Amino acid sequence: MKIAVHASHLCQEREDGNQTYMLNLFRGLRDIDTENQYMFYYNKPNGKRVEAPNFEHKVNQAPFMWTQRVFPFLLRRDKPDILFMPIQMLPFLKPRKQKSVVTIHDLAFLLYPETFPARDAFLHKLYVREAITKANHLIAITEATKQDIIKFYHINPNRITVVYHGVDTDRFRLIKDGEQHMVDEVKVKYGITKPYILYIGNVQPRKNIQGLIKAYQKLRHNTSHEYQLVIAGAKAWMVEEVMKDIGDDYSGDIIFTGRFEDAELSPLLWGANIFILPSFYEGFGLPILEAMACGVPTLVSNTPSLVEVGGDASLSFDPHNIDDMVKVLDTVCTNSKLRQEMRQKGLKRVKQFSWQRCAKETLEVIKKVDTL
Repeated sequence: MKIAVHASHLCQEREDGNQTYMLNLFRGLRDIDTENQYMFYYNKPNGKRVEAPNFEHKVNQAPFMWTQRVFPFLLRRDKPDILFMPIQMLPFLKPRKQKSVVTIHDLAFLLYPETFPARDAFLHKLYVREAITKANHLIAITEATKQDIIKFYHINPNRITVVYHGVDTDRFRLIKDGEQHMVDEVKVKYGITKPYILYIGNVQPRKNIQGLIKAYQKLRHNTSHEYQLVIAGAKAWMVEEVMKDIGDDYSGDIIFTGRFEDAELSPLLWGANIFILPSFYEGFGLPILEAMACGVPTLVSNTPSLVEVGGDASLSFDPHNIDDMVKVLDTVCTNSKLRQEMRQKGLKRVKQFSWQRCAKETLEVIKKVDTL
């Protein structure tokens, strides 16, 4: 079977959750499938790659609209049996009989359109509707995402398979002897001098950074906790809206790392006392698994996908209610026994997710579509 894989997202300089998903999924496919031929297509020569004897990498550059202008003609030329789109879109001009599988990550652009630039929200609506209505089969990354797809697009649930993300346990794990210096180095680099609450992710409105900072300021004002708040991630879009209401209260203990080195992620987690993901909406919430695997107690918004991923190992709060976030933060900051229980539950919970399983179940969907 010849499988065409849209891989141009790996040419983007900014690494995000979709790149993490793609790279780990491709590594998993490399490890379990030596029979099928994979053709990875890139719009630039700098794309991150996973190498294998049955992986072929094809670069065809174009200045803009590569997926819509160039990719369809490459599919007509190479005639793959299956097209796999690990991002939520399809080329409008793909060959009419071309079988396809598309991964749908989230529908945030429908649920929280105000958190997107207007042009991006419009394009997401256009591309995702095309993908959902035209693909032979869809992969949803959580049951919550599957239910959103059914609710908004009214499609047959049998056309959707839930395939969870995994976690790289070679990278995200408990700290080993001799690695404390890595934690010390990132603390010095970013000015972390106290126990800290950690957020990992881009800085943009949907992530609810404003709410997190307000909750942190209120926690510090109302209690004797001396935690710092570390916000680790690049500034994405509409950052001015996120930053303008921060003010000066405890600003010296609110640390923005900006874009950090990839090798710093695990040390940041190892050093954290608490991890928090306060987003209004997520398709999955991969940092939850990474934090759990590193032994960090996790707090999450009570949105369906985050509760689904966190299970009984995470404590949840209403992201729209600052007082509720403060209450949960205070509970965990105060109770060392609870933090230890959450660590143990997290280490157990994370064992249910793996990239090998993600690859196996994704390949099963592709094989199923090939027989249609």
